[in-house]
Amino acid sequence: LVNGEESFVTAPIELSAKIKARIPSPSGSKLLVLVEETVPESESESTRHVIEIWTKNGQSLSNRIALSKEVHGKICTDFAWFGGISWSPDESAIVYTAEVNRPKASSFFANHSGDDIVGGQFTLGVGKREDWGEKYTDTALLALFLLNVETGNVRIVRNVPGSDVYDGSSRGGGFVLGQPIWSPCGNSVVYVGWDAGGAEMPRRLGAIYCFQRPCRIYSSSVKILLKDLSQSASSEVISDDPYECITPSDRLARSPRFSRPKNGTSTLAYLANEKGFDTHGGCMALCTSNWDTSTSMIVKDSKRVVVEVVQRPGDVGDGTKVQGYEFPGLFLHQLPRECFTHDGEHIVTTTEWGSVNKVISISVKDGAKNDVLPINFDLTGTGYGYHA
Repeated sequence: LVNGEESFVTAPIELSAKIKARIPSPSGSKLLVLVEETVPESESESTRHVIEIWTKNGQSLSNRIALSKEVHGKICTDFAWFGGISWSPDESAIVYTAEVNRPKASSFFANHSGDDIVGGQFTLGVGKREDWGEKYTDTALLALFLLNVETGNVRIVRNVPGSDVYDGSSRGGGFVLGQPIWSPCGNSVVYVGWDAGGAEMPRRLGAIYCFQRPCRIYSSSVKILLKDLSQSASSEVISDDPYECITPSDRLARSPRFSRPKNGTSTLAYLANEKGFDTHGGCMALCTSNWDTSTSMIVKDSKRVVVEVVQRPGDVGDGTKVQGYEFPGLFLHQLPRECFTHDGEHIVTTTEWGSVNKVISISVKDGAKNDVLPINFDLTGTGYGYHA
């Protein structure tokens, strides 16, 4: 049971290769299935993405939405880094990341329409784009898109950093947006923006195994956009409030996660490193900020560093050792999707501790830096406890 209602639970089943993602809703009563299928009656055997919405605990197909390639390109399903698909708290909408379509460009010698950028088919930022290197050769410019699961309307979120490159009006690199989640009130989306030439980075560099690329966490109000998408005929003119950078002082910030709201406030946890690092990977700090659910904004000056960047093993922690090593700091790519305990006082995550990927519990109630405890799971069935 979830919130007193029957939730979606199935036995393990084999999934077809065309199914790219299965995302249950917060209550568990709905299920999103992302399908990549061949376009019917297509001579070139081109593919398209279809979003299926299943209700009644995944037993009834409620809506099937074929996503037009005129709206965006391929949906990013790399949930380990750039990608993300998230249900709104009221389960009426979905936010996801997808490739922005390139501006239409044609040769000087070809017939072209008034919307074409003549001679731009080989121009960087128009017909050609930089990708993110190995594994991400199909990833150039990702943006956020909102989908209403009832009407099937889809729209790009424009009050984000670097949005001037979406329509080809700017040749800058902009920002690649990913890891989106909803605020607890459902009026804003919180996400990560990687500098792709829109700020200090002159160009994109490789992303695979390169966790030092500059990125920050932002929030954008989507209240007006959501209202527009709920209409049977949505308009193009949307004017939500400007975006806000939540982590302006951090060179690296990623993996935003919310706790359950309590007394009008929720805790936003994320990984950050103020100075960054030159190596491919490095130690991250665990930070929290308070989120006001009534204003859908971060409470000013509420940032707190729960676990600092550790320079030497043992600087943080109570001396507990794993394989002879004291706590080395947080070495992980993302926090678990549901990392907060039910009371919101602890975060359960993993970190590389010596040669072990260890599950740890971190207190966030009072910011006690010595309350980082490794959890030892006893698989013999006799119980589990903290590893000493």
